[in-house]
Amino acid sequence: MHQAYNVHSILKQGVQIESIAAYGNHVILGTRSGQLIMYSVDERGVDMRMFNKNFSRKPITQMEVIAAENLLFVLTDNMIQVCDIGRLESNFAFLHSASDTKGCTLFTMDVDSQKSTTGEVATFIRVCCAIRRRLVFFFWKKDQLDSLQLSIELNDVPKSLCWVGHAVCVGYKDEYVVYDISCNTPKKHDLFLTSSSVSRDPCICLIRNNMLGISKDKYLVIVDPSQYKSKDNATSVDEGHPGGMESKNSLPPLLWTSPLLDLVWDDPFAVGRVNNAIEVRSLVGKDTLVQSIPELEKTRFLVHADKGTIFAAATSELWCIRQVEIPIQRQQLLQQKKFQLAIEVTVSLTGNPALLSCSSFLTLLVFQQISDEAAEDKAQTIRQIHMLYAKELFTNKEFAAAMKEFEKAAIDPYDVIRLFPNLVPEPKPGTEDTTVPVSTAPQLEDGDLENAYLALIEFLALARQREVVKLRDTKSSSKSLLEIIDTTLLKCYLQTNDSLVAPLLRLNQCHLEESEKTLKKHNKISELIILYQMKGKHKEALKLLQEQAGIEGSVLQGRKRTIRYLQELGTDHLPLIFEFADWVINEHPEEGLSIFTDELIEVESLPRAKVLDFLITKHKSLIIPYLEHVITEWSDTNTLRHNVLIKQYREQVQRLLLQQEKGEEVPELKPLRAKLYKMLKDSNVYSPDRVLEEFPTNMLLEERALILGRLKKHEKVLAIYIQVLGDVAEARAYAEANYEHDKTIFQTLVKSIMLPPTEPIYEGVALHPDFSPEVNREVLLELLNTYAIKIDPIEIFEFLPDDMPMHLLEKYMGKAVRQKLADKHHMQMMCGLLEAEANRLEAALQAKRAISFELNENSVCPECKKRFPSQSAFVRYPNGQIVHLSCHDRIARAAAQQ
Repeated sequence: MHQAYNVHSILKQGVQIESIAAYGNHVILGTRSGQLIMYSVDERGVDMRMFNKNFSRKPITQMEVIAAENLLFVLTDNMIQVCDIGRLESNFAFLHSASDTKGCTLFTMDVDSQKSTTGEVATFIRVCCAIRRRLVFFFWKKDQLDSLQLSIELNDVPKSLCWVGHAVCVGYKDEYVVYDISCNTPKKHDLFLTSSSVSRDPCICLIRNNMLGISKDKYLVIVDPSQYKSKDNATSVDEGHPGGMESKNSLPPLLWTSPLLDLVWDDPFAVGRVNNAIEVRSLVGKDTLVQSIPELEKTRFLVHADKGTIFAAATSELWCIRQVEIPIQRQQLLQQKKFQLAIEVTVSLTGNPALLSCSSFLTLLVFQQISDEAAEDKAQTIRQIHMLYAKELFTNKEFAAAMKEFEKAAIDPYDVIRLFPNLVPEPKPGTEDTTVPVSTAPQLEDGDLENAYLALIEFLALARQREVVKLRDTKSSSKSLLEIIDTTLLKCYLQTNDSLVAPLLRLNQCHLEESEKTLKKHNKISELIILYQMKGKHKEALKLLQEQAGIEGSVLQGRKRTIRYLQELGTDHLPLIFEFADWVINEHPEEGLSIFTDELIEVESLPRAKVLDFLITKHKSLIIPYLEHVITEWSDTNTLRHNVLIKQYREQVQRLLLQQEKGEEVPELKPLRAKLYKMLKDSNVYSPDRVLEEFPTNMLLEERALILGRLKKHEKVLAIYIQVLGDVAEARAYAEANYEHDKTIFQTLVKSIMLPPTEPIYEGVALHPDFSPEVNREVLLELLNTYAIKIDPIEIFEFLPDDMPMHLLEKYMGKAVRQKLADKHHMQMMCGLLEAEANRLEAALQAKRAISFELNENSVCPECKKRFPSQSAFVRYPNGQIVHLSCHDRIARAAAQQ
């Protein structure tokens, strides 16, 4: 406990006080005999400012002051009357008597001040009256109360009312309810009973301008009225023990020594009247009792006048309760280690400035008496208190709460990290910094240390977000702090949840040397690889991967991690890829080849010429599989690589053929030769003349024929098929495939049969016995009869054998002659048709030339409506219309633009 308020007795007089109201340094008393008295209280003493002896013949039961409008609303004789308190000489000048409020036993008000675009402040006043079992609503307009056309039927007569925004809270003798008046039809929400055991008078107070403080038994329950908006479809709060009420409210119920009889809110304190005293309590902290004032046990009324000022009244006595100066309170609270309340007390004086707008100059003086601190000093003070509170919580091992206070204090994250000596980087020998203070935090072990790490992680994660935003938006030099934060997070994760280490390292802000040392200490080799990778230390990472690949039981045993790492490096690190791909390929060529052939963007974008050079230089056995993948899977169209693949196929096939000649088993020869044949046949990219230069003449003649075919050397191709290979079917297929490009190819084919060579066409190559040295007449006749229409008899007759009987050529000659006659008839028909078309066009031309027209000085252009000069250019349209050439050009340009 500490002394938050000083009590000053103002006066003792013979009048019987029935109600009380206050604003600023003014207090207004309403008596049982119907008198109104206003006193002004300042440092000079008490001064009566107004007195109206005969305001009413009945007791003044309730009063409310609207200081901004200098209005006093008075309830007397069950009717509301309104007075002007702006002029002292008027002595509560009467303004309005609201006859519609007749029968009112209680009222509450809602006052809203709004500033217009011109800077004028307008105050909107609404009044809710309890008239028997009904709530009736009014608003103040042009010096009178007008009806809002809104009323609510009640179950009982209200004992207490409070209005905040859209909600009106009603206290009956046995329960509390809230009405939501924001919708067309007010909606009722049941709260809870006034007491769990006996019947008590309700007590309601407005807390922090937007919350309801409601009394239940010995508890003050804080209710947020916004949860009873109609759109929320809220249900009633559980009855019974106040713990059930906490489910809907952010603040727990506040326990008092006895049930509340009256309550006012003076930020940050709730000042309540209980059975034998007035108690001051705080809404924060474990021990909520701030001060007990037993000398005011006889009070009947409490009213809040202004910040730090409360008036209390008994039947015939009046007191002023003034808040002790903030620095004095703060000093007491800090000595008692009540940091939360010290913060609340300090923050309360930076509250809403609008509260001062309706106060007098003397109110400002009171405010200054409470605290003379400037706004900047208050902010610094609050920050220091948060720091003290955070350190106290940390000492008491309440780590999560401590970190939240450090966050509020906007402390440098490095200062928090220093509370953990084992997380602070060890200085290098000879570089110890004696200016860094030694941590005074308690030594933590086991479970406490883990809890502290978890709280620190949450704190540093928020700090990291701020630093990243600053680095991105303001480009400030916070990168070093970000490095410290991430390195510390790394150490914390290693102690608490090492699955978060890898994602942190990929953010690439950790300090390299410190993180490297920490990861090695915890044997986190995989994570160390990630650190090296993100810091661009690829050679160190690859060396470590190579070392770990052969260690039994290592998480990095094997080649897969190295392969994946090399694949992700990309073109910029090609020398490094070649350097460390070497040992992988040596151990397992197929896996090593995947470094250059996997379906990854980085791999596919590697310069293929350099990769091929690397394989040719060091790993020739992988040239063919690499080029096969590049050409087949990636559809590579580079001529050089196609040539190289063909060369590799050829060399391998030649080697296997030589082995086969020696009698060795070569099962791979057939599939490899099939690949070579398919490549030569299907590829349109390789250079046939270049490939032909390196091709042997004494073997692989089928493949040589494919190359010669690409060069359109039909005679040589057909000679190979007929005279060497004896493959008539292949020769026929070749001729059919090329007939459209060379109409004489079938004549070349039969000549290769009719003129058998006497010597081999290539050195070391034997001629086929079916076609040398004699003419194979059976094959010749078959070709002549099959392709008669494609073979000109004139071209081949001189090469036919002299002894061939003519009746064998009858079928061929019949087809050939008929084809010649058909060709001649077709030619004659085409000549006749073309001659007829020429005659038709000539007649049409003569008809056009015969057209004439007259153009004289009276002719007018239909486009520009102007005459034709004697030497102007013009255009005549097919419909006979004549226009200027310039008009025609303009029309043509316009049409082209559309």
